[in-house]
Amino acid sequence: MSDYQREEGRFVGQRVRQIRARRGISQQVLADRAGLSRGAISKYEIGERPIDSRRTLLALASALGVTMGELTGYEQDRLDPSAVGFHASVPDIEVALWTQGNTTHTAPPRTLDELTATARRTAELRIACDYAALGPMLAPLLTDCYRQINDAHGAERDRAWDVLAMIAHTTAAALKARGYGALSWTAAQEAENAARNIGGTAALAATAFARSQVLLSQPGSLPAALAHAERTAEKIAADVRTVGEIETYGMLHLQASLVTATLGGDPVPHLNEAAEQADRLSHADPGRSILRNPTFGRANVQLWRMSAAMERREPGEVLALAPTLVPEDLPAKGRHAQYFVEIGRAHAQQRNYRDSLHALLRAEHAAPQHVRNMVHVRELVGHMMRKARRDLTTGELGRLAQRVGVVV
Repeated sequence: MSDYQREEGRFVGQRVRQIRARRGISQQVLADRAGLSRGAISKYEIGERPIDSRRTLLALASALGVTMGELTGYEQDRLDPSAVGFHASVPDIEVALWTQGNTTHTAPPRTLDELTATARRTAELRIACDYAALGPMLAPLLTDCYRQINDAHGAERDRAWDVLAMIAHTTAAALKARGYGALSWTAAQEAENAARNIGGTAALAATAFARSQVLLSQPGSLPAALAHAERTAEKIAADVRTVGEIETYGMLHLQASLVTATLGGDPVPHLNEAAEQADRLSHADPGRSILRNPTFGRANVQLWRMSAAMERREPGEVLALAPTLVPEDLPAKGRHAQYFVEIGRAHAQQRNYRDSLHALLRAEHAAPQHVRNMVHVRELVGHMMRKARRDLTTGELGRLAQRVGVVV
């Protein structure tokens, strides 16, 4: 038995056991409600098996009548020093979205050129998973955009709506990533409102993507998550022409592929459609809207193939796909990190814990704020601490366990 096993660690199975006990239900009843075996429930609760798939997490949360955040401990994430700057900004973001610029600020709003440049910078920070720097920028940007919309006319007003669409999408994505699903939905609604005012398909696709992501994290909402992605993709397909429209439409198909895999279906048709869209990028019109998703491309499609295979519990397929992708070709630190997370999860499923650890360390190096916040990483690290050899648990793995918060 390792030292870790004698310490108080954190893993989702503990929360399952605690909540189940408070509800007064047996392991067998929980298993029946979640569509799992009683033996699986027992192994989850004692830490013998990690809860390492969305499908299982959602089934358990639904069976217990709790949110994903309650099950995975998002409240602990907000104590992470690297994330304090973002979490402290959330009340201001909430007010900015609710008031739509009708605040007591007296200084004149930034010019549209300034807002455009800053909006692009916030998108870069989100893609880089630098949430601490991003958070404080969002509320002032939203407020200034609303004020420009209220004050401008004609083409300038259209431009202000376009900038708002991008900032609202960035805000929705960042809020979702840090555990604020309901507020993320509100931000996505603002992006959709902007889309109605400016036309084009990029904002509609980005909004559907954001909503589908929120729904993917909610118990009982997988069919709705798929419907949001597929229906919007079908609705806008004929009008997708510019680079930004192709990028956001392609990401919508990637999202649909992941939800399909989580539901146990075949993600390949959506993945193949995304690959076809990626091939269109080099010949597409750049367009006038600033709303884009530069992470989309051939490399990102391969990464989502890995994620879909991991969701279907096909570690061999993940490791076979890995050499077909050069992580440096992924234009975002978060995506770079995801590549190594999927490799780490695949190795762990095959009980190659040393290789799994090396992959997770590379993921953490690429995007520390992002990786330390991932439930799958926490579950995997905690599982390895209980299962791996002592020379791993007392070295890099033990230190990683401290950083991701599975040892308290």
